[in-house]
Amino acid sequence: MGQMKKSAISWRSIVLLLLVPVFFYSCTASRPVIETGVQPGIDAGAEPGGEAGEQSAIEGGAAVEAVDETEVEPGVDVEVASGVEAEVTPPVEPTSGLRVIGEVEPVTLMTPGITMPARIDTGATTSSLDASDIKRFERDGKKWVRFMVTDRRSGEKKQMECPLSRSVKIKRHGEESLERPVVKVKAMMGDVELVREFSLTDRSEFEYQILIGRNVLEGEFVVDVNRKNVTSPMSEK
Repeated sequence: MGQMKKSAISWRSIVLLLLVPVFFYSCTASRPVIETGVQPGIDAGAEPGGEAGEQSAIEGGAAVEAVDETEVEPGVDVEVASGVEAEVTPPVEPTSGLRVIGEVEPVTLMTPGITMPARIDTGATTSSLDASDIKRFERDGKKWVRFMVTDRRSGEKKQMECPLSRSVKIKRHGEESLERPVVKVKAMMGDVELVREFSLTDRSEFEYQILIGRNVLEGEFVVDVNRKNVTSPMSEK
């Protein structure tokens, strides 16, 4: 009888020992697993900026805008993509809207078709043109002037005839005054075609055959004395 009790006790003990691990496993398996650093309700597998992330931001009422930012270190040049043209500053003064020219610009006399470098002089009232063999004559009862223009670079000479606009007297210290004829000449500087008065005189001792004064500059050009040949590149030799 005592042996049977010992067998029953040992059988119960074995059953209990077998049931304890099963009970412990069932309790731990029913608890939810939360990963460290992941908020509940958000899919941990969703990549930042992906569809899930955008959808979450929209539902939360925050509009997410993609911004393409490029960091540029100081002193590092940024390469411009091919096909993008650099902005070119036009030869126009921004405040006045006048065309910018330098202290020396090529001027074309339209009738003879001769282009010569001209000195820009804001202190001169009337422009001046190098002329030789100046002769006055009458045509149809009106006063005209015939003169020769020489291209120093090529040696080409052209004769011009223009109606006389007026005459100016040039006073010289200690010498007799000179009278110069003034005629209207059609000339072009850059893309501007103008008909302006030029006094005719011998400028063989001057470096430039044409002197451009304020009567040409006014309302059309502003002078940058630090530049030359802004309207068109030209050799002065």
